[in-house]
Amino acid sequence: MSTQYSNRLGYISDEQFQQALDRFNLGRFIKATPITQGLWGQNVYVTSDKGEYVLRGVPHFDWQFKTEKVFVDLLKKHTQAPVPYPYLLDTDTSIFGWEYVLMTRMEGINLSDDLHESGLTNIDRKEIAIAQGDLLKELQKLTNPFCGKYDSQKNTFVSYQPNWIEEYKRQILEMLEKSASYNSLTPPEDISWVKYILAEREAFLDNFIPTFHMQDFKPGNMVTCKTNGKWQITGIFDFMEVSFGHPEADLSRMFAIYLDNDRLDLFYTLIYSYLQGKDSEYINRLVKRFPLFMFHDRLLIWEWAQRSGKAWWDKELHFKEWIAKYLAIEPIKLAR
Repeated sequence: MSTQYSNRLGYISDEQFQQALDRFNLGRFIKATPITQGLWGQNVYVTSDKGEYVLRGVPHFDWQFKTEKVFVDLLKKHTQAPVPYPYLLDTDTSIFGWEYVLMTRMEGINLSDDLHESGLTNIDRKEIAIAQGDLLKELQKLTNPFCGKYDSQKNTFVSYQPNWIEEYKRQILEMLEKSASYNSLTPPEDISWVKYILAEREAFLDNFIPTFHMQDFKPGNMVTCKTNGKWQITGIFDFMEVSFGHPEADLSRMFAIYLDNDRLDLFYTLIYSYLQGKDSEYINRLVKRFPLFMFHDRLLIWEWAQRSGKAWWDKELHFKEWIAKYLAIEPIKLAR
């Protein structure tokens, strides 16, 4: 008997789960449970007599799981971040018809991007925001001599050419041009405006140490648990989009999510924790360069929405009108 656990994973039998567990000596299969949270349906909970696991399957790209494994292993080695280790990758497709991963299920409440999880008080949420800022600092203890991405074919990291900022700008402009090709909501004057902002802000890109850049650092990719009376992030996962880049880039998605949920106070709680020890000059320069990171992060959403027609906001808004609210960060709240 087979059960459909998600549209992406399709139908999976108990025997297939057992075969996967056998590959890594993870015990006798007891049950599997669908995971309703998440956009793509790649994951399913698996319980055996040896423990609780997550099976992750049907990679988006042939490099996805290989990249995730490399970064999970590096984070485990160089940081104290709570990653799903060991990340057990099986590239043999004979069981399911696709590669899969088995990893230990991490304890805690699976947070949501719309903050709908019940039972959390305002004090709880502020403690969690502090823990998120601390977690980002911990993740960024993983550094690299240069900015770049993992190349699974070459099994090495490849640097951005000619440098990080030029690659970052290239991606921003490419997403703008793609968006403009779908409809009239990304007009030429909006693209010119972005180019002007990029040129104006580039001067504030200080020399920086390339750090772990998740790109999808957000509540929905975390679990949290109250331990000894204090909320902590007990798990961080979904590393498909990881690279080495500018450390502040991973603040952008959190800013957007907390803004969209009318909880910017939580973002400022998070970033205050993250910026502990930074002086006012550093903070002022962060404020000036922040739009660069927001352009990139929001364009990932904007381009997808224009291509798919699945925007959940006012569909008559032009890009400049839509993104304006995401570009302003208040320095006084960072240095409180």
